[in-house]
Amino acid sequence: MSNSSRIDKSIDGNVKLLSKTTLMLRLMSGNESRKKSQSTDYVQRLQFDAVGYEEERHVKDELNGLLAQMIRHHRSGCLLRLTPRRSHNVNLLTHLLVSQLDKLLGQHRLEGICVEYYDVRKFDMINMLAKSRRSGKREMQSTSELFQWLRNEYASLRVSATGDDYIHVEFLLNDGGHRHKVQFSLFDIFDCTCRTDLVKFFRQLPKRKHSQNSLILDCIKESFDSKRSVCTLVLCEISLDKECVKELPQFLQLADLASRSIGGKEIQSKSTDSHSLEDIISSESKDLSIQSPYARPASLTHEDYSKLSSWYFRIDSIYSKVRSTMERHYNMQYRQKFLKLCQQLKYSRISNDKSGGDAHRLLLQRSFEDVEATANYAEALRQFRQLEKEVNKSNFAPTLSTYLSTKNFELLNDEYGLQQRELLNLREHRSLI
Repeated sequence: MSNSSRIDKSIDGNVKLLSKTTLMLRLMSGNESRKKSQSTDYVQRLQFDAVGYEEERHVKDELNGLLAQMIRHHRSGCLLRLTPRRSHNVNLLTHLLVSQLDKLLGQHRLEGICVEYYDVRKFDMINMLAKSRRSGKREMQSTSELFQWLRNEYASLRVSATGDDYIHVEFLLNDGGHRHKVQFSLFDIFDCTCRTDLVKFFRQLPKRKHSQNSLILDCIKESFDSKRSVCTLVLCEISLDKECVKELPQFLQLADLASRSIGGKEIQSKSTDSHSLEDIISSESKDLSIQSPYARPASLTHEDYSKLSSWYFRIDSIYSKVRSTMERHYNMQYRQKFLKLCQQLKYSRISNDKSGGDAHRLLLQRSFEDVEATANYAEALRQFRQLEKEVNKSNFAPTLSTYLSTKNFELLNDEYGLQQRELLNLREHRSLI
């Protein structure tokens, strides 16, 4: 799962990034047309091989691992890229097929590259190279030529394409006198959130059945054939602009369905011919929850999801209280130290003898406020630790423990940041005295 832009760990009000492999998705079980009071919030914990932004190392490692398997073991590879919009990612391709390929070649000598591009529509395949009066194949001798093709010719071909993209690349390698052909297939599947054919495909994948609903799925099904030695990676990519974020929950559930299907978990079959993807996913929301590595019930009821939602609300509320009282506590500590410094150096007007002791009274007043701020902070921390104990004793401990660990880590970072900020403020004010 990859995002193409950098944002906060809280992607929006309903999605939170918990770790490098885990997302928390908050949904409503009621229809949008119903009143808010009639809807019930529940939570899904979605787990993937990697979750993050495109430039993050652990995301790149997944992509680089695919190419490494291809080059080192002379295996065919496939990248299935799913996106809710008609968007392309040339930077990803140049990184993978040019920069990373150059690093992995090592003792291999690249003798040639053959590239084919197809515009795959629902019922027909149009070779866009032939249509534009070019050869159906482009033969190259180096990765620099491939880079130019991706940046220039591929961009012009995409302008007139209306279906999904299929790029087939064949690398001819020479390893100490032995020649090897390594094949790579890229499938760009667009507008995924309204594609019921994809839902059918991934639902039937664990059963080793394949729907004949569209040509693009006929093209990719061989990449998931266990009898063939093909390294296949599914990349679910979404741009986090305001419009795409609206589609994020629906897209995440499709990504979850794909992840579990590839893992071999059979999903109960239901008719999808006359339903939209939104209807299918809302009716299967309980089935789409990810199984934790810890022991827990095989499925969660709507009542369980409601209880989980309440737990998350309590954690968020107490975390916010700890965060605000922590800031107040360190802010008051800074004020006390600054007032003491002014009194000792007698440079501040409030510390001058002519003030009639105002500095001492102000310092005493601040001291009482500091004690109160410290007490509030200590009480908020006590409540947070008590909540941790309650969570560990609950039936949802495997799910909530990851979220609590994330909050603890955030509090440590917050505390360090506040300490550094107040220390810097103190130094700046001291230099002005």
